[in-house]
Formats: sequence, C-alpha cells, structure tokens
Amino acid sequence: MKSKNSFLIIIILIFLDISVSFSNDYFIKKVEITGNKRIPSSFITNITNKYFNKKITDEEINLITKDLYKSDFFDDITVKVDNDTLQIEVIETPIINEIYFFGNSFFTEEQLKDIVKINKRDTFSKNKLNNAIERIKLQYSKTGRKFAKVEVSKKELSQSRVDLLFEITEGELVKVNNINFFGNKVFSNDKLKTVIKTKESKFYRLFGSSVFKEENIILDKNLLKRFYNRRGFIDFKVLSYKRELLPDYTGYNLNIILNEGNPFVINDILFQNELSNISKKALLNQVEFKKGDIFDERALQESIKNINNFFEKDGFTFIKLNYEILNKDNKNSKFDLKFIISEAVKSYVRRINITGNTRTLDKVLRRELLVLEGDPFNGQKLKDSLNALRRLGYFKSVNVEILKTETPGVVDVEIKVIEDLTGSFSFGIGYDSVEKTSFTIGLNEKNFLGKGLKTRISIQSSEKSTKFNLGITEPFFQDTPLSLSGDIFDQEIEVGDKDIEKQGFDIGFGFNYYDYINRFGYRYVSSKTTTDDTFTGTSISGEEGIEIETSLLNYSISSNNTDSFLNPTEGVKKSLKMSMAGVGGDAKFLKTEASFKQFIPFNYGDYIFSYGTKLGTITSLDDEKITSSNRFYFNSNSIRGFDSNGIGPRDNGNDNGVGGNNFYTGQVEVKSRKLIPGDLGIDISVFSDIGSLWDTDYPTNVKGVNDSSPRASAGVAIYWNTAVGPLSFIWGWPISEENYDKDNNFKFSIGTSF
Repeated sequence: MKSKNSFLIIIILIFLDISVSFSNDYFIKKVEITGNKRIPSSFITNITNKYFNKKITDEEINLITKDLYKSDFFDDITVKVDNDTLQIEVIETPIINEIYFFGNSFFTEEQLKDIVKINKRDTFSKNKLNNAIERIKLQYSKTGRKFAKVEVSKKELSQSRVDLLFEITEGELVKVNNINFFGNKVFSNDKLKTVIKTKESKFYRLFGSSVFKEENIILDKNLLKRFYNRRGFIDFKVLSYKRELLPDYTGYNLNIILNEGNPFVINDILFQNELSNISKKALLNQVEFKKGDIFDERALQESIKNINNFFEKDGFTFIKLNYEILNKDNKNSKFDLKFIISEAVKSYVRRINITGNTRTLDKVLRRELLVLEGDPFNGQKLKDSLNALRRLGYFKSVNVEILKTETPGVVDVEIKVIEDLTGSFSFGIGYDSVEKTSFTIGLNEKNFLGKGLKTRISIQSSEKSTKFNLGITEPFFQDTPLSLSGDIFDQEIEVGDKDIEKQGFDIGFGFNYYDYINRFGYRYVSSKTTTDDTFTGTSISGEEGIEIETSLLNYSISSNNTDSFLNPTEGVKKSLKMSMAGVGGDAKFLKTEASFKQFIPFNYGDYIFSYGTKLGTITSLDDEKITSSNRFYFNSNSIRGFDSNGIGPRDNGNDNGVGGNNFYTGQVEVKSRKLIPGDLGIDISVFSDIGSLWDTDYPTNVKGVNDSSPRASAGVAIYWNTAVGPLSFIWGWPISEENYDKDNNFKFSIGTSF
C-alpha cells in the first residue's frame, strides 16, 4: 500500500515539474524592437509598458503578440525573452499607396474603387484583396459577364508601401440560348417565355434582356408563381431552375421544371367581422370575385384594398385584415375563402427613413409626405404620400416597408426609392399641311441640383413658325409651401400671308390648399401682325400693322392624385384657369379654361382606360373685339387625325385657320402593354377624340364662324420606350368633319433622357 502511495506522489511531482517548466516567469527590464520602418516604436511600447519592470509569463507574452496582430499593422511578429530583455521583431504590413485598374471598359475607375472598398493609405491584407476580387467578379456577373477574370499584382515601394494593380478581363456577355420548360401542361413554352424576365437571345433584343443574370433567377420564379396564382393555380411550384453552360462558354440553356397543379375555384366567401355590424352584402360589394369564380391573386389583393378603404372611410383607421383558405377540396379543386377583420393595435410612427435618394435632397421627399414622425399611422395617408412621390417623376420606383420596433404600437416607416433620369432632351418631327415639316427641341430638368427645381427650355422650328421658351419653377420657395415660377418667350408665326411676332414673360406664385394647387400670376404679351406684299387673305385679325400689348392677371386651381407623372394608371387630373386682361395694356377680356382627365385600370392593370375633356371660352369686357392672338387654336394633339389649326373658322382667301373664341374637346383611350407579347416595352392604344372650335369677332370673309358641330376621329398609337428615348407613332382618321377642315393622319416624335 505504501509503495503504491509513494508511486502516486512521484507521478504527481513529475507532472508538477512539467507544468512549472511550461509556465516560465520572466522579469522584464528592457524592450528591444526591430523591423519597424513606418510604425514608431512608441506604438509598440504602449502595448508592452504594463509589463515593464515586472514578472511576466508565457501567456502574457502570447497576449502581447495577439494585441500587436490586432492592430493590423504587422504581417509577422516574433516575441521572445533573452534574460531580462523583451525582444520584439516585426514585419510591417504594407500601406496601399495607389490603386490602378487596367482592362476595364464597362465600369469606370471610380466605380471600381467603390466596388473594391479598398482605399489609399489602407493597410494591405490578403483577406481584403480576396474580398475585393470577389466583389469585382460579382458586379460583372450581375451585368451578364459571368466569366470576368481579375488578377492583382503588387508593386513594392519604399517605406513599406505598395501599389495594387488590378488587371481585369471583362469577358463577353453570357446570353441565354434556349429556355426549356418541363411539367407544363396548361400553358405552352412560348407563353411562359413571355412571363419571365430572362429572355432568349434574338436579333431584335438589343438592350440586354437576353443576358443571363443571377439576380433574375428569383425574379423569374416569382413571376411564374404570380402568373399561375392569377389563374387559380394555388399549388403551383417551381421544382427546379437549372442552367446548362454551352460547350463554347458563350451562353446557357435554361431548364425550368414546374408543377402546375390544378386551377381552384372559390366555393364560398366568408367574413369574420369584429369591428361593426356592417352587413355581409355590403362587404361582398367590396370583393372583386364571386362564388364559382376561378381564384385570382390580383382579385384577392384588390378586394383587400377595397375592404381596407371601406372601413377607413367608415372611421376605422386601425384595422387588421387577414384571410385564410378553408375546406380545401383537392379532388374537386375548390375551397372557401374567409376574410378576418379585426381592430389592430393603434400604431404611431417613430421614425421615417428614406433610402436610395443619392441625388435628391431628403427634404425634397419629406415635404411631400402626409404622414410625419410622431403621427398616428394611417395607411391611406401613406399611400397618398407614395403616390405624391411617384408623381414627382424623379424615381423609377417608390416602395415602403413598415418595420416593428421594440416598443409595442410604434413603427418605423422605411421608404425606398430608386432614382431615375430627371432631365430630358426631346426631339420631335412632325408634318402637317400648315406647318409642313416641323422640328421641336426641348431641354427639361424636373429636379435641378436635386432640389426639386424645374427648369425648361424649348425651341420649335418649322417652315411656318419659330418658338422659344425659357422658364424655371421653385415648388417650395425658402422651404415654404409657396411656389414661384417665371418664363420668358419669343414667337414668330407665319399664318398664310401674315407674320405674327410675340414676346413676353410670365411670373407667378402658388400654394396648396388641401389637395388643390392654387396659382396666381401675371403675364405680359406684346404682339404685332404684319402682312406681306403677296397677302391673299380676306379676313381681318384685328391686329394688322399695329402692336398690341396684353396685360393679364391669372388664377388657376388644379389637383392631381394620379399614381405617376409620366404614365398614370389610376387617378384624376383636373384644373380650372381664368385670365383677366385689362390691368394696363390694350386688350380687355376674360378667358376661362377647364380640363378633366381620369385614368381607370381594369383587368388588374393590364389595360388603362382614360377619358377627359377640355373647355374654353373668351369674352370681351368692353366693346373691344377679341383679336387673333388671344383666340384659341387647336394643335395636332387636340383632335388626333386633324392638322394644327385644321378645325375651326377659316379664311376664305388663303384657307388658313383663324382661331375661335370657344372650344371643347373630349378624348377616350385604352392603352395596354399586353397587346404585344414580349419585353419590348411597347404600349398600344386605341382612341377616339371629339371636339369643336368656333366663333370670332371678325366674321367677314371667314367660313365656319358659328359652326360648333362636333368633329370626331379615331385611331391607334404606339408608344415605345427605347434605349434612345421614348418613341411615339400616332395614326388618326377623321370620322366626322366639315369640308373645309384639314386632316393629318400621322405624327411621329422621339425624345431622350439624361
């Protein structure tokens, strides 16, 4: 027994001796540092000072090494003790002196510097460099250059500095050769190809839609799901989305495997309403489908929106609306749909964050918001705010996300915008029997300097006229809801044997009152009409050989709740404008114009129906007659299918239009992008216009003076958003006209943006 205990004691002592031998203590009196060229020794001694003149262990020496590595200033560190001296030998991490890029053409040098996230005077590290290479490859991959290569070399300099040289081989765009669908029985391959974002390479696809992009995989899956869900296929799934690289590395074949399922119908519509005693019939009136209809995801979302609006109008600001599918019968492909309506927890807005506006100042967006930080959350006001941002015309997209916070009943609103080109250069070509060939050039900037300033300049020239206009509008002067605007203009117009010269300016201010914009302004116009030696006209304009000054006070009121500045799909625009001449000047009259236009989406936005009207009248305020420069005139867009000045009173001698004191127009139009399958971005519209222009205070030798009979036309138009700008082609044909009217069956224009 004693021998066993003795043996155990010996073993323990041996291990204790070993442990002691691996835990040496050192007394440090001196520190020696070698290898540092750029980093001062004081930086290192700041880390070692706490160990000076005291005993330290191997573990503490290890901590010194770790602390020095954490500084990111050293590639290699050796720390050891020689008697009472702590010896530290370092190899410094190089500092990046310059970054150079070679072989890049798609991305600029500045863009690549943003991508690599490495800056001059950063410390060099292999991890940073590898991450930079991967980021460059990723960005090229997003543009369709899947096989871009990046090689980096280092040029060593003095003082532990290096230059980084990125050699980029961008590679060719990798396109999609074929798209194959499997498992689809109801819809053909050709039909499904029109649904997804990715397209097959074709000669007419010039703008990149046939380039393979990784980011489109998720989008394609979502587009297919949406397509099938809108047609009742609630069990639809994309089982596989695989790409197959061609042997020559020039492109991919895509193989997409689907499980379509069956289209389901709605067996019954149920409500669980915990808010009020509203009848089921009233709620059913808000639903966009009925029993026996094939389920459509669009109809469901539209119904949810209608029910929300219905309760908000009834005074329920905070509501919670959910739905669930009940009694799903897979055999007969039907189910019951139940809406659950309850009171939501009242929420308040803590913070509104706006992201994506790299150019537009934050205040320009915030002044359009109807919901402010600290306000009760209101879904309708938020929707109206988003539409107001879209109407600015500054953004490709405006989206919102409501974020919960750590405090119950308090939310953050995250508004995400993607900025669009706000400047536009327009170039138009037209032809009609009066103006002959005409050219229009215009420069407009809706968001000058990102401050919301609107600037404009236009020049129109033809055989019969030259028009110049320059203007600017500040919509929020000194950050107040007061707008200021000013324009100057100069026009020379040849009407038959008459030359009309006009110069003037227009200034004004405006403000919002509820949903209406009120504007007060002043306009001054000096006009002079002369006739040449070959004058063939027989009518009188009231301005022959004299200069007439017109001084006008203007007032207008307008509203616009549409969802887009350029391409509205829903909402109403309306305006009323009155001008009174007589505050100085030679003319005295009251001129009134009104307009209204509504946009109505149907078939869930696939088609946009619009209708509108314009009215105008001018009345003398004394015995003076209304002269030609103050009358109304039609252009070729007033009633498509007719010339500029092609409708209304006309000179018996030279057959030129002389304008009129009264007019009206009406237009109906249906526009859709669905009429031409594919991704060309072409809208087709069919339209019909009606209107008339009549009455003049100088009726001698004028035909059609009192003829207010309606003229009508019908036609088609093509609007194509191309890489060089929007193109429009308009064909119109009169269906009701007088024998002295002038037709114009075709008009073309083109513009571009910047």
